[in-house]
Amino acid sequence: MRILHTIYDDVDNPWLGGGGAFRTLEICKQLADRHEITILSGRYPGAPVKEHRDGVRIVRVGSERSYAISRIAYSAAASQFVSGADPDLWVYSFSAFAPLIASEHKRSGSLLECFHVMQEHASEKQGLIGHAAALIETETLRTYDDIISISPSVMERIASVRGRPDGLRLVYTGVDRSCFIDDPVDGDYILYFGRLDTYTKGLDLLFEAFGRLKAPEVRLVIGGRGTAERMAELEALVEKVGISDRVEFTGPVDTNRRTELYRNSLFNVAPSRYEGWCIAAIEASAAGKAIVGTRIPGLMDAVRDGETGLLAESENIDQITDAMRTLIEDDAMRSRLGRQGREWANQFTWDQIAFAQEAVYNQVVEA
Repeated sequence: MRILHTIYDDVDNPWLGGGGAFRTLEICKQLADRHEITILSGRYPGAPVKEHRDGVRIVRVGSERSYAISRIAYSAAASQFVSGADPDLWVYSFSAFAPLIASEHKRSGSLLECFHVMQEHASEKQGLIGHAAALIETETLRTYDDIISISPSVMERIASVRGRPDGLRLVYTGVDRSCFIDDPVDGDYILYFGRLDTYTKGLDLLFEAFGRLKAPEVRLVIGGRGTAERMAELEALVEKVGISDRVEFTGPVDTNRRTELYRNSLFNVAPSRYEGWCIAAIEASAAGKAIVGTRIPGLMDAVRDGETGLLAESENIDQITDAMRTLIEDDAMRSRLGRQGREWANQFTWDQIAFAQEAVYNQVVEA
């Protein structure tokens, strides 16, 4: 099968590099020995226009001048690319901030992926531009017939937005086998690992909650990469809360360093405002670590409240603080949630996820 997969994001994109990009590349790598796959993504500084990675052809279009210009240019260039392409299946990983324009003919028989539903969060994050993005999101979800969602609660939101449940398919997101750790250690730090996006990932909430803990023996480690601008913003927030002496930013890390961060953490935290799933939560579970998360679509599926972690209400700093305090003080609970989390994560290896995704591809093509 000749598959064209369009997604603005890229695992090496310094402006983004989110879970959707990792999911796309991992699934495509798993399927590359059976299908001819091209990923069409956006340009960014220093990226080759074309490359092959583990059997997958990657083409980057648009502009590398700035994040905003890159998204706009990608929308135009990718739309044109799709109009002239003739794959057996077009998989469209939708982004409301980099939407593609496609004819009814191109949409027919295609497959839309929706990782999360932004709606009100779009305008809260980006103002008038975000309001327009929310309208585009609504129209897109209503236009495409076949849609993949990556979590049950997000799938429910998609059905609500589009006004009908038909055509929706659930395929989860996976976890790398390197995250499965047999000998986790209780260290002296709480770990956040992921994209350094203050609003989306709730890092401002995390800093406030950590500041209220009054647990001087425990540190907070922030693992992941971000632009210089975002790093400066986060460091200013940490300084404002007065926790600079207990917070460490690791910067970008390789696979071995990531494994060690999980292995030696006390537990993990994901206080996001919106998610589609949360790869980092499943990575933490695979490492045998409990998680403090928020009760939002996507994350409430990845973290099983009382079984693999504890969930607080979204943006409720007191509840986030209380959940972290509970896991610091209750060794037995923390250990139990970690053990159960590892069992939970076993069903989300990338080979299993790719098999499920391929089954959907075959259904759409054969319909």
